[in-house]
Amino acid sequence: MKRGIVSIVIPTKNSTAFLENTLKSIKAQSYPYIETIVVDGNSTDNTVLLAKKYNATIMIYAPKVQKGIFDAPHKRNYGMARGKGEYVYWLDADMELPKNLIKEAVALTKKGYDGIIFSEDSFGEGIWANAKQLERRCYWGDLTVESPRFFTKKAWDDIGGFDLSLGAGGDDIDLTQKLMEKGYKIQWTENIIRHNEGKLSITKLFKKRFMYGREMVNYLKKRPKSWIASYNPIKFAYFRHWKLLLAHPVNTVLFIVMRLIEYTGGFSGLIYSYITK
Repeated sequence: MKRGIVSIVIPTKNSTAFLENTLKSIKAQSYPYIETIVVDGNSTDNTVLLAKKYNATIMIYAPKVQKGIFDAPHKRNYGMARGKGEYVYWLDADMELPKNLIKEAVALTKKGYDGIIFSEDSFGEGIWANAKQLERRCYWGDLTVESPRFFTKKAWDDIGGFDLSLGAGGDDIDLTQKLMEKGYKIQWTENIIRHNEGKLSITKLFKKRFMYGREMVNYLKKRPKSWIASYNPIKFAYFRHWKLLLAHPVNTVLFIVMRLIEYTGGFSGLIYSYITK
């Protein structure tokens, strides 16, 4: 482990659509000591070439998982275990970082925080991207929804990284819970990351939530008290940000429709998982 180094791990598979903007934002960071690791699952597009262009360390790793199951947690653990940094950060290939994000996160660890949360501001194409942006903004500062992405390596190793038995169903919230159970402190940055949702559609939203729902069953078995927080369609965050919702009435209506569709997808996936297991 090298002191001061931040290891950023990005899982990829045919990620050229957004990856370059992500890598550009890493290169533009005001914090100089960064190691970028791209863990690629045998992409057939130019993902690896893009990663080489920005001097990323490339690791080819394609974990064997059931069809339709997200393999990103496996790739993240794989990259984190091989990173050289004193700090680790799991990042998605469709996210863009403000210039001082890493600098602020490292500064917070100096104040005793071991898990750092970066709130997200999403953007994309179409009306559903606008609804998703409104939803994301409602969750700013909500520990039941947002989870740390940046850790001291000591804390990451101590909590064991992602619990791979959970797949992508509740795996990030589980990280938060493990940190808190071991007494680690969590804090938010003032800097906010941008999440490129691309072109969202009702079908895409439903399918994504269906897959999350399929994998959520293991998380709910592990943490049965999390049922309400996970599947309560009316979150406290919505009331806390009522002024924001009233200020955007059209997007609020779209947001409500979107959430109903997503909850339908999530419950359908959850029921499917119970029936087929």
